[in-house]
Formats: sequence, C-alpha cells, structure tokens
Amino acid sequence: LFALMPEDSPFYIFEQSKIRHINDMTWILSSVTPYSLMLRAHSFKDSQTKSADINMAVFNYPILMTADIIGYDVDVVPVGKDQKQHLEFARDIAESFNKIYGVDFFKLPEPYIDENLAVIPGIDGRKMSKSYDNYIGIFDDKKILKKQIMAIVTDDTPLEASKNPDKCNVFALMKFFTSPERLDTIAQKYRA
Repeated sequence: LFALMPEDSPFYIFEQSKIRHINDMTWILSSVTPYSLMLRAHSFKDSQTKSADINMAVFNYPILMTADIIGYDVDVVPVGKDQKQHLEFARDIAESFNKIYGVDFFKLPEPYIDENLAVIPGIDGRKMSKSYDNYIGIFDDKKILKKQIMAIVTDDTPLEASKNPDKCNVFALMKFFTSPERLDTIAQKYRA
C-alpha cells in the first residue's frame, strides 16, 4: 500500500483503531455534545428509516468521528462531500468544549474538498462504503485485499481495445494514489 503513495504526499495513512485514547476522548466529548445536535446527524437519521432498533453506537458515531478529526490538532482535513457534515459536527463539538472550558484547546479544522476527488468510488463504482460492502480494506491481509481488488467492476471491452479512463473504476481509484504525471501516462495508455 505505502508503495502506492507518492513520496512527497502530504497525507499519512494509519490504522485509526491503533490510536490510543480515542475512546476516552469520545467519552469526554460526549459530555459537551448537545442531544439536539446528534438528532441532526445523517448516520442517525438514515438508520431511523432502516430500523427501529437503533443502538447508541449509531447515535454517538458523530462524536467518535469528532475525536478522530480533532484529536490530531490539524488545521485542514481532506474529506469527501458526503463526509463534510462530520467535519461540521467536529467543529461544533470542539467549539462547545472550548467555550465550556474557556480555552481554545481544540482547533476548529477547515474542510478540504478536492472537487475532482470529492467521492471515493467503491469496487462497484458507487460511493465507497462499508454499508455497500464495496470497500477495499487497506489493512486486510493480502489474500482478502487481492480478492477485493480483483472484484473491481470493469466493462467488457477487450483488453487490447482502447478505453475511456474517465469511465473506469480502476482508473478512478488510481487518482487517489498516483501523481498527475503518472496518471496522464496511464490515461494515454488507456486511450491507445
């Protein structure tokens, strides 16, 4: 995976579940988070339409996301359009914490949305989501990872025929890890 990242990439990839104290921070932030704010969360509202049996993990998910976002003291967070609400919630919760305790303890990060990469496509071409089971688990073992990659939906155009890179799921995913120069070279090969 790390070989796919350009050496000069400004981003770091890490396994969130390995970061200590995120759950502690989530608990602390839940004590300053208004109930009314959580009622507006997409994750909660969407789950209400699917099932009447909603657990507190779904309800509190935006607080966990807030801990993930503000726990690293960053100024800008790259997000997709569909994740912008999480960042807005994080800012609201961080601002509430800062106000209650009278100190600018947490930064209020700004969203960074690259319009060309605003939604990460899944292996089936839809928005990548665990809910759709169309994601690539970058920390999965090699056998599972290979199976996910081999499941990326492509068209039935013969391998030797020219293709439109803008209509290819593999190419769409490569945009996240490939330098513009290399991407241009690959696009030319698609069209050849």
